Amino acid sequence: MEQMTQTLTGDPFVDMGGVVMNSLTQQTVEGKIRFITDVYVDHWKGKINSVFLHSKITTIHATGKPKRQRDDSLKYYLEFLQGKGNVIDGYCRICSSKGPLFEGGRDNFPLVGSGEFTNFYHSQEPGLLICKDCLIKLYFLPLGLLQSGGNLMFLQIQNEYTERLWREDIILKNLDKIHRGSSEGILKSIYGRSFANPRNALFFFSSKLIERFQLYDHPSQQLRLFYFTNFGSKPDAEIYDLPSPVFAFLKRVLKPDLRADWHYFVKKHYRFRKSVHFDAEAGEWVEVKKKIATKLEINDYEGTNSNTIYDRLLAGKSILWHLREVYKSRRFPIYLAIAYLKEVKKMKQEQIDLIRKISDKIIALCRKERDYKKFITPLEGARYGYQLRSAITRMVKVHYKDGEPEPFIRFNDYVEYLFPDGQNWYEVRDFLLICLYEKLHDLRIAPDEIPDEPISEIEEIERQSIEAFNQ
Repeated sequence: MEQMTQTLTGDPFVDMGGVVMNSLTQQTVEGKIRFITDVYVDHWKGKINSVFLHSKITTIHATGKPKRQRDDSLKYYLEFLQGKGNVIDGYCRICSSKGPLFEGGRDNFPLVGSGEFTNFYHSQEPGLLICKDCLIKLYFLPLGLLQSGGNLMFLQIQNEYTERLWREDIILKNLDKIHRGSSEGILKSIYGRSFANPRNALFFFSSKLIERFQLYDHPSQQLRLFYFTNFGSKPDAEIYDLPSPVFAFLKRVLKPDLRADWHYFVKKHYRFRKSVHFDAEAGEWVEVKKKIATKLEINDYEGTNSNTIYDRLLAGKSILWHLREVYKSRRFPIYLAIAYLKEVKKMKQEQIDLIRKISDKIIALCRKERDYKKFITPLEGARYGYQLRSAITRMVKVHYKDGEPEPFIRFNDYVEYLFPDGQNWYEVRDFLLICLYEKLHDLRIAPDEIPDEPISEIEEIERQSIEAFNQ
């Protein structure tokens, strides 16, 4: 029996079906068709309606009739394999191979439209005309899907790493359940959790991909997750893209030195009902019922509850304010914020270095003037760009009056790096405050409790720390 072509076509459904086929141990295409038919009919009892509408297995006339489901499906697909029943010869609309073409409709190809509406297809053709290889690969698609609420999801196969991840964690898991006799349909959960939220799933699989295959120093890539249903009269599809800059950011924050802090930051921003609160010290969500507090397990909400950070990163919105909030409340590594600014916001290293240098000078100014609120509060309260610039200008004047030998900031640095054209001013404000909060924590000053009075006690603590270090 002839073998199937194994190259990627670019069509996510066909390619996923091809990966499933390649994961099966049967030696021939016919053997694989017979195996998967037995799975759908005997193990899953024909429950593939959300993938194939009115197919030989899911049509109402075959429901509850396993022999008919099996016989009709085998006849249908084995005839394709033999090249019978083609509509016309030509070029496949999916892989562009030349040869016999067959009709693709919602009964064998999710979401391609209905044969009743000929204007849906090129030149009012009777269906999406595709080759037998693509049509047969599609038959194996259900084994490569993950149930997500009422819909289905899968990662688009783009390279060897996404293929290996999906094969190892979804396809082989499904095959193992089939061989054990415990598979009753499309896979509903993985890693001990269900994923009803496709955005969370995209980040989860992206993290798995980076960590399992050690992609920290590999080129960044865009990942795409398909979230769809072909069921009944309401077929639907949503596409979620993880942009390459966000993938680059994940590669950095998932390295061992930042991983725990990144997980804490993400965990803090899940959304819950009012009876649940985040315990910042323990780093856990706690639910209080009848005055009894219960810690929630992450497996119970990671795949279902919306996460503000994930949602904003996918929408291209800034998370700097959320980072700033965390840096103000606790010690947090500055390199997490720097990774976000460099990889996602594309801030230049020269600008990052300049802002950190300015934060050093602001702290030195605060200590010399013995007043922290005077210089930091205007930065926190800046709601417009001119307010931020005015606050910095006032510091420049005080710095000059104090007779400091070095300028607070040079003109070229101010124009070219601190506030360059096209830069959002609030990114400068937020990162400057993040740097200041870091230094305040180093001085054992809680940013929420900046003193108005002289800081002799703080200076004494710092002096003692230095003396202890030098001993």
